[in-house]
Order: sequence, then C-alpha cells, then structure tokens
Amino acid sequence: MKLSLKIKLTGMLIALFAIILNSCKKDPNFITPVTDGSKPAAAFINTSGALAITFTNTSKNLQSSYWQFGDGDTSSAASPVHTYAVAGKYTVTLKVVSDAGYVDVISKTITAAVPAVASFSSATSFGMNVIFTNTSTSVDSTVTTPYLWDFGDGTTTSTVKNPDHKFPAYGTYNVNLRVIGLLGDTVYVTKSVTVADDNLLKGGDMEATASPYWLKLSSQNNNPPVFGYTGDKPSTGYDGCMRFPSFANSGGSTNELIYQAVSVTAGKQYKLSAQVKLPAGAKQCYLQFYITTNATTWNENNGTPPTQLFMSFNTWHGWSTTKVLDGDALTLALNNGSYGPGVAAGGIYTATATGTIYIGIQAGTWQGASGGDFLVDNVRFVQVN
Repeated sequence: MKLSLKIKLTGMLIALFAIILNSCKKDPNFITPVTDGSKPAAAFINTSGALAITFTNTSKNLQSSYWQFGDGDTSSAASPVHTYAVAGKYTVTLKVVSDAGYVDVISKTITAAVPAVASFSSATSFGMNVIFTNTSTSVDSTVTTPYLWDFGDGTTTSTVKNPDHKFPAYGTYNVNLRVIGLLGDTVYVTKSVTVADDNLLKGGDMEATASPYWLKLSSQNNNPPVFGYTGDKPSTGYDGCMRFPSFANSGGSTNELIYQAVSVTAGKQYKLSAQVKLPAGAKQCYLQFYITTNATTWNENNGTPPTQLFMSFNTWHGWSTTKVLDGDALTLALNNGSYGPGVAAGGIYTATATGTIYIGIQAGTWQGASGGDFLVDNVRFVQVN
C-alpha cells in the first residue's frame, strides 16, 4: 500500500518535471543568443585645416566610435571635424567597438596650427636694460630652441622666451627674433629699439657711484645708507643696490632720509618707481617715498601736492611682520596696505607748477626694529606724457 503510493508520487513528479523542461525549451526568454564576429582594428587619418581638423575613421569591423581630442572635447561621430581653440599639439584617442563587443584603441599626436607669427614688444627696465615680451603665436615650444634673439649690439644671442637684455650703450638697435612654428616653419621679425636715458634721477642705479647725487637730510643722520651694496638686493634689481642697514630703537625714533632735486613741467605727468626688498620681522618700521617742493619739509600725510608722502610701506599698514617684501615697489604697496596717494595713482605724479621738486627716500622706526636690512634699487622718475 505504502510502496504503491510512493511509486505513484514519483511518477507524477517525473511527469511534472518533464512538462516544465519541455516548456522552458520552447520559451524564448530562456534562450541567450551568443554573437560572434571579427575583432575591430582602430585606425584614422587626419587632414589639417589650420585649427579645424578633419578626422577620417578608417577602422575595420566597427559598430561604434568614441573620440577624445586631447583638449577635453569628445565625439561619437564616425568621422568628425573638430576645431581647436588654441594652436598646439594634441594627443587624439579613438576607441572603436565591434558588433561582438570587442574593443580596440589607437592614439596619435596631431598638430592643429596656423603658420607661426613672430612678434615682440619692449620696455625699458632700468638704465640700459630692456625687457622684451614675446608675443609670437603658433610657436613649437617642444623644440630645443623655439626662440632666438639677436639684439643687434654685437653681444651674444639669447634663446630665452622673454629676455632682459642690457645694451652696451644708449642708442638705437635693430633687434631680430626668430621663431620656429608648430608646422615646422621658421619666421623672423626685426624691430628698431631705442635705448634712451629717460630717468630724471641721477644715480638711480644705487651703485657706489650714485652716492654724490643723493643728499642726506641733516636732521636725520643716524642710519646712514650704503650705496653699491652687493651682499643682497631686490630680486628684480641689477648689480649693487642701496642698503639701509638693520636698525632698532626701543626708546624713540631712528630715521634716515636721502633726497635729490629734479625739474618738472606744470601739467606733465611723471612716474616714480623702484625695486625694494624689506625683511620679515620688522616692527613699527617704515620705508617711505616722498615728493615735495621744499627740501626741508617732509610731511607724512595723504594730502595732495606739492608736499606729500607719495608711497609707503609700514608694518602697521599691511606689511606683515611674517613675510619678506621683494619686487616692484608699486605692486608690493598695492598688495600691502596701499598707503600713500601715489599708490592709488599708479605711481603717477602730476606736476602742479614748473620748477624744482625733490624726491626723497626715508627708512625708520618708532620704538621698533627693522628685522634686517632695507634694500632699494632701480629708482626711476620719468615723464610719461
């Protein structure tokens, strides 16, 4: 009885399994198709059209494509045309996928460029030093010497992009620049550059020979300057500089002021500039540039000409005791308190009358310490209009 029941149940289970199995074979949802095919071979050629490059996809056995143009842009077109915003060399990558899902990738370095243009501008830095700014375009910076300068003065050439060149004498020179372009082209430009002594200050180079041109204010003579100092200098200065030696005074003031006279014309504008290096650690200290019409009156105020503090560095007006100031005085002043009307005016002084004015430089402290030497170089006062 029990055995017969087991046999019947077993038979029923076998029949049921057979029905399910037969049903699954007929149901397409249970069938997984397997696609096979050839693997792709990624390949492309490119045709230059200046900054617009045509890419022709020559890949084999591909179903889809994906491009990376090396400038952040992409495309899924089969054979795209891509325009680059900036001339240069770019690594282009093409990824192709076949019907079977296989992938192949190829990368090439391409050049998007127009012919090179050689150009430059120049500006007097100080004395016979001229800074050249290279404005050439489509230059191949990957070659060993993309730039070659001939200054027309018989001195050595330069391969620096933006050289600072000192000419042997004042005069006019034919300066030539050669550049090599991204397309392998070589182009030249020649300009006439005049190197003139336009500084109204004598001894603005602050070399040892500058000392006779700068007078010392008799009432302030307790920190004498050293001209032609070579132990240190502003990083943007030349050769020697003027040094106010490190000083301190806990009981009063320590000051030193030097000055010289220049002639100006009413209504004309002049620019005062200098290179400075001031130490970290200074407390209750200052370096001040003055313009006045009276050689005995040097007022510290933000008033208007003829008597004024023109530009100043003070530890209590933005010059931190934890950092060194080094570079162009106007730029540093703008970033460290902007103290003095000359800072707001971009270093420009407008003469109110024709005659003599005095340019003064003062270093000092009031119950403080300098924390190191005050260094001044390349002081210029030039007419700008």
